[in-house]
Amino acid sequence: MDRGQRAVVIVEMLVEAAEALAADVDVEQVICRYLAQGLEADVAACYVPDRQTGEKVLACHPDRAAAAELVGLLGQLDGDTGDQAPLVLQHRKLGQILVVTPSGFDPDDASAHRGLAFAKQEGFGEHQVLLLHEAIPPLMALLPHAVAATERRERYQAGRDAAREYGLTTRELEVLELLAQGLLATSIASRLSLSPRTVHKHLGNIYDKLGVHDRLVAVSLARGRGLVAA
Repeated sequence: MDRGQRAVVIVEMLVEAAEALAADVDVEQVICRYLAQGLEADVAACYVPDRQTGEKVLACHPDRAAAAELVGLLGQLDGDTGDQAPLVLQHRKLGQILVVTPSGFDPDDASAHRGLAFAKQEGFGEHQVLLLHEAIPPLMALLPHAVAATERRERYQAGRDAAREYGLTTRELEVLELLAQGLLATSIASRLSLSPRTVHKHLGNIYDKLGVHDRLVAVSLARGRGLVAA
Protein backbone atom coordinates (compact mmCIF):
# COMPACT_ATOMS: atom_id res chain seq x y z
CA MET A 1 0.00 0.00 0.00
CA ASP A 2 1.62 3.24 -1.16
CA ARG A 3 0.95 6.75 0.12
CA GLY A 4 -1.84 7.37 -2.38
CA GLN A 5 -3.63 4.17 -1.39
CA ARG A 6 -3.34 5.08 2.28
CA ALA A 7 -4.81 8.48 1.53
CA VAL A 8 -7.76 6.85 -0.24
CA VAL A 9 -8.49 4.69 2.82
CA ILE A 10 -8.40 7.73 5.11
CA VAL A 11 -10.54 9.92 2.82
CA GLU A 12 -13.14 7.19 2.31
CA MET A 13 -13.25 6.66 6.08
CA LEU A 14 -13.83 10.38 6.64
CA VAL A 15 -16.58 10.53 4.00
CA GLU A 16 -18.49 7.59 5.48
CA ALA A 17 -17.90 8.91 9.00
CA ALA A 18 -19.39 12.28 7.99
CA GLU A 19 -22.42 10.48 6.57
CA ALA A 20 -22.73 8.50 9.80
CA LEU A 21 -22.61 11.71 11.84
CA ALA A 22 -25.33 13.24 9.68
CA ALA A 23 -27.48 10.14 10.16
CA ASP A 24 -26.61 9.99 13.90
CA VAL A 25 -25.37 6.41 13.71
CA ASP A 26 -22.28 4.71 15.11
CA VAL A 27 -19.23 6.65 13.87
CA GLU A 28 -16.76 4.63 15.95
CA GLN A 29 -17.78 1.49 14.08
CA VAL A 30 -17.05 3.18 10.74
CA ILE A 31 -13.59 4.22 11.97
CA CYS A 32 -12.86 0.78 13.39
CA ARG A 33 -13.95 -1.03 10.24
CA TYR A 34 -12.02 1.12 7.77
CA LEU A 35 -8.79 1.06 9.73
CA ALA A 36 -9.11 -2.66 10.45
CA GLN A 37 -9.47 -3.35 6.74
CA GLY A 38 -6.65 -1.00 5.81
CA LEU A 39 -4.35 -2.58 8.39
CA GLU A 40 -5.53 -6.09 7.52
CA ALA A 41 -5.95 -6.62 11.25
CA ASP A 42 -7.24 -9.87 12.70
CA VAL A 43 -8.90 -8.01 15.58
CA ALA A 44 -9.71 -4.34 16.09
CA ALA A 45 -11.45 -2.28 18.74
CA CYS A 46 -12.40 1.30 19.45
CA TYR A 47 -12.73 1.70 23.20
CA VAL A 48 -12.86 4.06 26.16
CA PRO A 49 -9.50 3.70 27.94
CA ASP A 50 -10.01 3.64 31.70
CA ARG A 51 -7.66 1.48 33.77
CA GLN A 52 -9.60 2.14 36.99
CA THR A 53 -13.07 1.04 35.91
CA GLY A 54 -12.05 -1.15 32.98
CA GLU A 55 -11.90 -0.31 29.31
CA LYS A 56 -15.26 -0.19 27.52
CA VAL A 57 -15.47 -1.52 23.96
CA LEU A 58 -17.48 0.76 21.67
CA ALA A 59 -16.81 -0.75 18.25
CA CYS A 60 -15.23 -3.96 17.09
CA HIS A 61 -13.92 -6.14 14.28
CA PRO A 62 -14.68 -8.93 13.56
CA ASP A 63 -16.83 -9.39 16.68
CA ARG A 64 -17.24 -8.02 20.20
CA ALA A 65 -15.80 -11.07 21.97
CA ALA A 66 -12.51 -10.82 20.08
CA ALA A 67 -12.37 -7.04 20.58
CA ALA A 68 -13.09 -7.38 24.29
CA GLU A 69 -10.24 -9.88 24.63
CA LEU A 70 -7.88 -7.48 22.86
CA VAL A 71 -8.88 -4.50 24.97
CA GLY A 72 -8.74 -6.57 28.14
CA LEU A 73 -5.13 -7.44 27.41
CA LEU A 74 -4.01 -3.83 27.15
CA GLY A 75 -4.03 -3.33 30.89
CA GLN A 76 -1.81 -6.39 31.31
CA LEU A 77 0.87 -5.35 28.84
CA ASP A 78 3.81 -3.14 29.64
CA GLY A 79 3.90 0.39 28.27
CA ASP A 80 1.47 3.28 28.11
CA THR A 81 -0.95 3.48 25.20
CA GLY A 82 0.15 5.56 22.22
CA ASP A 83 -0.71 9.18 21.62
CA GLN A 84 0.72 10.92 18.57
CA ALA A 85 2.37 7.74 17.32
CA PRO A 86 1.13 4.13 17.39
CA LEU A 87 2.53 2.05 20.22
CA VAL A 88 3.72 -1.39 19.11
CA LEU A 89 3.23 -4.26 21.57
CA GLN A 90 3.69 -8.02 21.36
CA HIS A 91 1.46 -10.78 22.66
CA ARG A 92 2.06 -14.52 22.36
CA LYS A 93 -1.53 -15.25 21.28
CA LEU A 94 -2.62 -12.18 19.32
CA GLY A 95 0.74 -11.37 17.77
CA GLN A 96 1.63 -7.76 17.15
CA ILE A 97 -0.66 -5.08 18.61
CA LEU A 98 -0.88 -1.45 17.54
CA VAL A 99 -2.43 0.98 20.03
CA VAL A 100 -3.16 4.68 19.66
CA THR A 101 -5.13 7.12 21.81
CA PRO A 102 -5.38 10.40 19.86
CA SER A 103 -5.20 13.49 22.05
CA GLY A 104 -7.42 16.54 21.80
CA PHE A 105 -10.10 15.49 24.29
CA ASP A 106 -11.16 17.11 27.55
CA PRO A 107 -8.53 15.87 30.04
CA ASP A 108 -11.06 16.08 32.89
CA ASP A 109 -13.64 13.90 31.15
CA ALA A 110 -12.43 10.29 31.10
CA SER A 111 -15.56 9.12 29.26
CA ALA A 112 -14.65 11.35 26.30
CA HIS A 113 -11.34 9.58 25.66
CA ARG A 114 -11.01 7.07 22.86
CA GLY A 115 -8.46 4.39 22.09
CA LEU A 116 -7.90 2.27 19.01
CA ALA A 117 -6.24 -1.14 19.15
CA PHE A 118 -5.41 -3.55 16.34
CA ALA A 119 -3.87 -7.02 16.50
CA LYS A 120 -2.38 -9.18 13.76
CA GLN A 121 -0.84 -12.57 14.31
CA GLU A 122 1.67 -12.19 11.46
CA GLY A 123 2.57 -8.63 12.42
CA PHE A 124 1.98 -5.33 10.64
CA GLY A 125 4.03 -4.07 7.72
CA GLU A 126 5.71 -0.69 7.68
CA HIS A 127 3.12 0.72 5.31
CA GLN A 128 0.33 -0.36 7.68
CA VAL A 129 1.95 1.37 10.64
CA LEU A 130 2.27 4.44 8.43
CA LEU A 131 -1.44 4.26 7.61
CA LEU A 132 -2.35 4.42 11.28
CA HIS A 133 0.17 7.19 11.89
CA GLU A 134 -1.20 9.24 8.98
CA ALA A 135 -4.77 8.69 10.19
CA ILE A 136 -4.11 10.31 13.58
CA PRO A 137 -4.54 14.00 12.56
CA PRO A 138 -7.95 13.45 10.91
CA LEU A 139 -8.94 11.21 13.82
CA MET A 140 -8.15 14.04 16.25
CA ALA A 141 -10.61 16.22 14.32
CA LEU A 142 -13.24 13.50 13.88
CA LEU A 143 -13.34 11.65 17.19
CA PRO A 144 -14.67 14.51 19.38
CA HIS A 145 -17.72 14.65 17.09
CA ALA A 146 -18.06 10.88 17.32
CA VAL A 147 -17.87 11.10 21.11
CA ALA A 148 -20.62 13.76 21.19
CA ALA A 149 -22.83 11.65 18.91
CA THR A 150 -22.32 8.55 21.04
CA GLU A 151 -23.14 10.47 24.21
CA ARG A 152 -26.35 11.82 22.62
CA ARG A 153 -27.45 8.32 21.68
CA GLU A 154 -26.63 6.99 25.13
CA ARG A 155 -28.61 9.81 26.80
CA TYR A 156 -31.53 9.16 24.47
CA GLN A 157 -31.47 5.44 25.22
CA ALA A 158 -31.19 6.08 28.95
CA GLY A 159 -34.22 8.36 28.70
CA ARG A 160 -36.22 5.72 26.80
CA ASP A 161 -35.27 3.09 29.37
CA ALA A 162 -36.33 5.40 32.21
CA ALA A 163 -39.60 6.19 30.43
CA ARG A 164 -40.40 2.46 30.24
CA GLU A 165 -39.44 2.06 33.89
CA TYR A 166 -41.90 4.76 34.94
CA GLY A 167 -44.54 3.74 32.41
CA LEU A 168 -44.67 7.15 30.75
CA THR A 169 -46.46 7.40 27.41
CA THR A 170 -45.11 9.27 24.40
CA ARG A 171 -47.58 12.10 25.00
CA GLU A 172 -46.62 12.33 28.66
CA LEU A 173 -42.98 12.61 27.65
CA GLU A 174 -43.88 15.46 25.28
CA VAL A 175 -45.72 17.26 28.07
CA LEU A 176 -42.85 16.65 30.49
CA GLU A 177 -40.30 18.01 27.99
CA LEU A 178 -42.30 21.23 27.55
CA LEU A 179 -42.78 21.46 31.31
CA ALA A 180 -39.00 21.26 31.73
CA GLN A 181 -38.67 24.12 29.23
CA GLY A 182 -40.67 26.31 31.59
CA LEU A 183 -43.99 26.33 29.75
CA LEU A 184 -47.22 26.60 31.70
CA ALA A 185 -50.15 24.26 31.13
CA THR A 186 -51.93 26.70 28.82
CA SER A 187 -48.80 27.12 26.68
CA ILE A 188 -48.25 23.36 26.60
CA ALA A 189 -51.85 22.90 25.49
CA SER A 190 -51.38 25.41 22.69
CA ARG A 191 -48.09 23.85 21.58
CA LEU A 192 -49.55 20.32 21.45
CA SER A 193 -53.02 21.33 20.20
CA LEU A 194 -54.64 19.99 23.37
CA SER A 195 -57.10 21.46 25.82
CA PRO A 196 -55.70 22.80 29.13
CA ARG A 197 -57.86 20.23 30.92
CA THR A 198 -56.17 17.39 28.99
CA VAL A 199 -52.74 18.80 29.79
CA HIS A 200 -53.58 18.97 33.50
CA LYS A 201 -54.70 15.34 33.30
CA HIS A 202 -51.38 14.39 31.70
CA LEU A 203 -49.50 16.33 34.38
CA GLY A 204 -51.39 14.50 37.10
CA ASN A 205 -50.49 11.17 35.53
CA ILE A 206 -46.85 12.23 35.20
CA TYR A 207 -46.60 13.27 38.85
CA ASP A 208 -48.21 10.02 39.97
CA LYS A 209 -45.89 7.86 37.88
CA LEU A 210 -42.80 9.75 38.99
CA GLY A 211 -43.94 9.73 42.62
CA VAL A 212 -43.71 13.51 43.01
CA HIS A 213 -46.15 16.28 43.91
CA ASP A 214 -44.96 19.40 42.15
CA ARG A 215 -43.44 20.75 38.96
CA LEU A 216 -39.93 21.53 40.26
CA VAL A 217 -39.34 18.07 41.70
CA ALA A 218 -40.76 16.43 38.58
CA VAL A 219 -38.45 18.40 36.31
CA SER A 220 -35.43 17.78 38.53
CA LEU A 221 -36.06 14.03 38.60
CA ALA A 222 -36.74 13.94 34.84
CA ARG A 223 -33.45 15.68 34.08
CA GLY A 224 -31.54 13.42 36.42
CA ARG A 225 -32.94 10.28 34.78
CA GLY A 226 -32.50 11.56 31.24
CA LEU A 227 -36.23 11.79 30.55
CA VAL A 228 -35.75 15.36 29.32
CA ALA A 229 -32.78 17.40 28.17
CA ALA A 230 -30.64 18.71 31.02
